[in-house]
Amino acid sequence: MNRFWIAPAAAAGCLLFAACEYPTGPPMLEHRWIIPIQETSMSVDELLPAGIVVSGNDFSVSMDPFATSQSLGALCGACAALNGLTAPAPPFASSFNASENLPADVTAATISSASLEVRIANGLSFDPIAGGGSLTITISDGEGGTELGRVVIDGATEAIPAFGTVTRTLTIGSASIGTTFFASVNVSSVGGQLALINTSQQITVTTTTTSLLLSSAMVNVSNQPVDLDEAELDVGDIDEELTDRIQDGNVILDVVNPFGVSVAGTLTIGPTSKSYSIPPDATSTVVIDYTADELRSILGQENITLSGSGTVSGGAITVRPNDEMLVTVSIDMTLLIG
Repeated sequence: MNRFWIAPAAAAGCLLFAACEYPTGPPMLEHRWIIPIQETSMSVDELLPAGIVVSGNDFSVSMDPFATSQSLGALCGACAALNGLTAPAPPFASSFNASENLPADVTAATISSASLEVRIANGLSFDPIAGGGSLTITISDGEGGTELGRVVIDGATEAIPAFGTVTRTLTIGSASIGTTFFASVNVSSVGGQLALINTSQQITVTTTTTSLLLSSAMVNVSNQPVDLDEAELDVGDIDEELTDRIQDGNVILDVVNPFGVSVAGTLTIGPTSKSYSIPPDATSTVVIDYTADELRSILGQENITLSGSGTVSGGAITVRPNDEMLVTVSIDMTLLIG
């Protein structure tokens, strides 16, 4: 165990004066000892909302599938006059859309990579893209935002059979996104397909995020509860002869804080619990006062653990998978020696 000894500048100068009277007993001198006892940390996991976890060098995000449907009657205005008849389908062009938000409290993110499964279920009695039509699904950063990727099914070479299903995979590379994936479905039909026209029949497009990795995310952390990692302290070998000499002291927290948020809560060391407050500075030192009895209940005792809990104060911050708040814990105490 490392110990830093700071000896006092005592009244040794008394030897210079013949008139000095020496005490009958040995002098009692105060010594300051600073003992590094442990490191603990608060990982970025503590600040992540539900649905986001650290996965290697990225955040892995879980999202619900998002689906949208549109009826033939809404897609094809001219089809209303033919409803219930077997007739050539009129040509039409129309669109519909759906959206899905990133997990709550995420206000922006940088995508490392993503993979989406797009499933088109054709509930119509004919293939709407037959003869040279098309169906296009475009994924964007919110409505009207930057395009992230698209799937095009070209009726000149492909088909979406009546009452059939077609599945495609859409891959997204590095990109920035706000809070929402927006899916726009555009259907262009050249018409002429002979079929029973039923305007209540629908086309349904379902988008499932099979993989979404983020290199960074902006998250709202205001009033977020957090914990410091629990750590066991190796302080059982400190002699009682030393602990009996403790006069007072404090616990020092040297903090490296990459998050730019403040944290206030309770630090628990063995049987003691004390309030602490960590500022938002990149580095800081927090001093917590302890009595001699409180320090004796820690030092020289077996099975002493350190842990902490608290609440974050701050707004939206950018976090990365390898970020962590590092806290180095030392005990600074005054001993009476003599």
